[in-house]
Amino acid sequence: MQVSFRNRTLQERYEDANKGTRAWGPQVARRYIQRINQIEAMPTFDSLFSLRSLRFHPLKGNRQGQYALTIVGRYRLIVEQTDESDTVLVSEVSNHYGD
Repeated sequence: MQVSFRNRTLQERYEDANKGTRAWGPQVARRYIQRINQIEAMPTFDSLFSLRSLRFHPLKGNRQGQYALTIVGRYRLIVEQTDESDTVLVSEVSNHYGD
């Protein structure tokens, strides 16, 4: 599956681990890259549901149409399914409870 990024910052933090480390710390940055690689390895969007360790699930309310998966701890990766069936849009990395 192909991955695209909502903005250049998210793409740079994937391509350059040092930028991700400065923004989120080493553990989150390492897992962010790992999660993107896992998404790329999946044959279809629906196959993300089969990896239970990701805790991949649809969001509700004003985030309807978006999906979340666990990075580490309270950090989660928000993604969207694009019109192209084989592409996932990485929207944001968030600290779920904002602590």
